[in-house]
Amino acid sequence: MTKQRLLQHLQRTAGSCRAVAFDVFDTLLYRDVAAPADLFALMERTGRARPGFAAARRAAEAAARARHPGREVTLAEIYTRPELAGADPAAECAAERAVLRPDPDLLAAARACKDRGLRVYVVSDMYLPAAEIGEILRRAGFDFLDGVFVSSEYGVQKRSGRLFRTFLRQTGLRPAQVLFVGNDRRADALGAALAGIRCLLVPPPARPAHYGPPASAEEGALYAFLQGRGPRDPAGAAGYALLGPLLLAFAAWLRDNARPGVRMVFLARDMELVRRLYDRTAGAGASGYLRVSRRSLCPALLLRPLTGGALDLLADALPRQRLTVAQVLAYLGFAPGTALPGHPAGAEIDLRTRPLSRAAGELLLAAAALAKGPAGEPVRRQARLARAYLAGEGIGRDPVCLVDIGSGGTTQRILEELTGARLQGAYLACDERLHAQLPPDRAAAFLFGGRPAPLWYWAGQPMLERLISEPCAPTTAYEPAGEGVRPAVPADPAPVPGAVAAARAGALDFAADWLAGPWAGLGLPAEYAAAALLDLIRAPGRAEADALGDLTVEDGGEWPLAAPRRRADYLRDPRAFGRDLRDARWKTAFLRRALPLPLPWDKVYAALKHRQNG
Repeated sequence: MTKQRLLQHLQRTAGSCRAVAFDVFDTLLYRDVAAPADLFALMERTGRARPGFAAARRAAEAAARARHPGREVTLAEIYTRPELAGADPAAECAAERAVLRPDPDLLAAARACKDRGLRVYVVSDMYLPAAEIGEILRRAGFDFLDGVFVSSEYGVQKRSGRLFRTFLRQTGLRPAQVLFVGNDRRADALGAALAGIRCLLVPPPARPAHYGPPASAEEGALYAFLQGRGPRDPAGAAGYALLGPLLLAFAAWLRDNARPGVRMVFLARDMELVRRLYDRTAGAGASGYLRVSRRSLCPALLLRPLTGGALDLLADALPRQRLTVAQVLAYLGFAPGTALPGHPAGAEIDLRTRPLSRAAGELLLAAAALAKGPAGEPVRRQARLARAYLAGEGIGRDPVCLVDIGSGGTTQRILEELTGARLQGAYLACDERLHAQLPPDRAAAFLFGGRPAPLWYWAGQPMLERLISEPCAPTTAYEPAGEGVRPAVPADPAPVPGAVAAARAGALDFAADWLAGPWAGLGLPAEYAAAALLDLIRAPGRAEADALGDLTVEDGGEWPLAAPRRRADYLRDPRAFGRDLRDARWKTAFLRRALPLPLPWDKVYAALKHRQNG
């Protein structure tokens, strides 16, 4: 039975009763832990309990139950055990109160029952005192209850039916006059039936999309925290449940690994959202924001002596695609229509291969020579402005750590080449090029233990980059501004797509909720969140693919994420399907939308990728 149908059935069935009784935990109230014992581990990890408390607390409860078989134990009996000598049960009660939150639908349903004249009770198996549970419920909005029946007060439990029979004796109600609402088939449904009471079972909350079962207390805290929270639209939900945990964990890692005297400088546009989260954890004004792109730095790089690895670095600054000569010259800062002798404007150059092809190397060397003549004035002007902008931002003068989404550390290497300074780099993820070019003590990657990211990360990085990047045009040039220099911005900025705005808002909302919640001081399980993001990339739901697939990304041009045409178009021109799949930057979502069949599109894509690489 769905939650909505259960609530409707509750309203109909309760009309023939005099009283409705509810289970408490996982029915009226949910904990921000996946398992009750996780609370003890998280108390210990967040400094609310001494080291070793979790194991001692579990041992003390087991010993107390062994000493009093057949009846419920109390919190006082647990804390009188020698394993917990010196521990304060009030700390556990405080921790319980902090992690509990009401189910808003059942709160409304219980209040509606009360408004209709029914008596409303709670019946719970729990070692906490009834007064404590009553106070927890009152704070959660259940301030209209007629009574609280807890197993620790009576020494009997629901599963035996004895606590229900005690409830009937104390209230003077007959079994037929009571409807019980719980979540556990054994303790609630069968236990109530043993006392002759009807029971409605609440369905378990939906698991957070793309998250697997938690394997630790930290993972369980995030898993439970996400249940029932966040927006319902697919883009907003992806931002809240997937981007928010991952980016907030990255921001906390940056804060915890910041070196004294080294300023964090976030690279535009990709890291603007991460910077906002970092400033929430490290303090406002704690960071810098550098509006550069590889394209905006290419003119200055082109004017450097192209000896040694400088030519390869210039090639790395260009999009790894097949570009025309005219596109390459535009990327390097030449004015539109500039001719390069011996290189027709429409001729294509393949910049994807390494080592660089002879034709590509000759083109870049010829462009460098052209930049020194009259045709190179726009290039030289932009090179001067770029250097002035970097100097004004303290790059090359102050100790800085550059923060980027990451792959091979190209922007860091370009800035080092232009300034002559050794910089630090911190990356969300990396590929095999990063540590081939930069040693680990100068470039660290957050995800995957610093190892190269897996296939599914790169399959979805364009989508990730689109959602977390500042919604503005890239920095491609600079202009004078008074005595300084500023990035040139378009007069008419493009509107922000709704999916981007929703995902970014969802990520910020998650950060606000988590930092205001009970586990603000707990390190988020980054690998767990990353695995959920990879699952979205690998196997998006139809609603997610539709919500995000029409977005475009920039990479030496504008490319669709996953926007297939109508199937009728592909029937008329089958080759168009191959072209569109090649251009799509989120291929599993493209396949999911283009061919809505229950097929393992992740395996299809992996096979195609293997065939291409093979």
